Amino acid sequence: MSGYDVAVVGAGPAGSATARWLARAGQRVVLLERSRFDAPRVGESLAPATNGLLRELGVWQDFTALAPVPSHGTRSVWGGPVPASNSHLVNPYGCGWHVDRLAFDRMLASAAVSAGVELRLGVACRRVERDDAGWSLSTGGGRLRARILVDATGRAASIGRRLGGRRIVFDRLVAIAAMFEGDADGYVLVETVPDGWWYSAPTPPGHALAMLMTDGDLCRPAVAPDRWQALLAGAPVTAARLAATRPQWGPRVFPAPSQRLHRVACDAPWLAVGDAALAVDPISGSGVVRALRTSRAAAEAVLAMLDGTEPSALAAYEAERDRECTTYLHERALYYGAERRWDAAPFWRRRTSVLPSRPLLVG
Repeated sequence: MSGYDVAVVGAGPAGSATARWLARAGQRVVLLERSRFDAPRVGESLAPATNGLLRELGVWQDFTALAPVPSHGTRSVWGGPVPASNSHLVNPYGCGWHVDRLAFDRMLASAAVSAGVELRLGVACRRVERDDAGWSLSTGGGRLRARILVDATGRAASIGRRLGGRRIVFDRLVAIAAMFEGDADGYVLVETVPDGWWYSAPTPPGHALAMLMTDGDLCRPAVAPDRWQALLAGAPVTAARLAATRPQWGPRVFPAPSQRLHRVACDAPWLAVGDAALAVDPISGSGVVRALRTSRAAAEAVLAMLDGTEPSALAAYEAERDRECTTYLHERALYYGAERRWDAAPFWRRRTSVLPSRPLLVG
C-alpha cells in the first residue's frame, strides 16, 4: 500500500496548485483525478490578478506556452441598454486572458508533476476511512494512505461531504453553454435579460463561448437548441457578436450555484479548497483567482498540521473561508442590485437580498 503525506482529490486549478505548493515544500503528494483530461470543459476568462498568482506558483512560462488570447476587459449591458466598458489597459496587473480550460487544467497538473507530485488519472476515490495514521483511500487502482486529505472535487465536494461536511447552497444558478467556431473580439461581454444574463467571450483557438446564466428551475425549455437560439435573440448585443460564427456544440447545462462547504468541527485532518470550499457566481470573474489564492492558504494550513507547529491552523483556515463567503455574498447582492429593469422576474427577485430566506440545500 502506497503512503503519502498528502492526498489531493481533484486536479482542477485548486487541486493542482495545492499539490504543487506542498511538493515544493518537500511533502510526498499524490493527486487523484477521475477524468483523463479528455472531456470538454467550459472555456475560461482569467482576471488580470491571475498573472501574479501564476508567477508566484512558478508556472508563468508554462502558461504563456498555451498561447492564451489577451482579454482587453469587460463590456456589460447591465442596469441599462447601453453597453459600458471596463478596460484592462489601466489595470496594474496587466491584461486578462481567454484560455482553453482543458489545456489550462492540464498545464497546472503537469506543473504539479514537475514539482514531484504523483498524478493518477482515471482514478475515482471510492472509499475513505480514517485510522490512527491518517486516511486510507480505496480507488480503482488499489489502496493508498495519506496523513492529510484535501478535497478539490469542485462543487460536488464529494470528499468533504462523506466526512461530515455540509454543502450550503445559496441559489440554483446554472450555465447553459454553447461553443461556436469563429473569432470574437477580445472582450468579455455580459448582457442581462429577464431570466438571467448572458456571458460570451473568445476561447482559443478561434472559438467563442456563449452561456445563458439562469436558475435551474427556469431553464428546462432553454436546453433545446431552437429555444436557446430564441432566447439569444432576446440579448441583441450578444446575438450581434455571434452573428458571424457557426455552432460547434451545445447547448449543455453546467451547474454553477453559489455554495459553501460547512464543517461542524475541525477535529479531522482534512480540508477543502477551491470550489469545494466556496463556489462563487461566475459574474464575480474570480473563480480561478480564488482557486489559486486559497491553494496557497490550504497548503500552509496542511504544512502546519503535518509538523504540528500550529494546532489551530485548520480552524483558522476555515474561519477565513467563512469570512470570504460573507464578503462575497454581500458583493454579489450589490452587483445584482444594480440591475432593476427586471425586478418582477423570478431570477432577479431571488437576488434582492444577501441571503435567501433559507439555504436551498444543506447536505
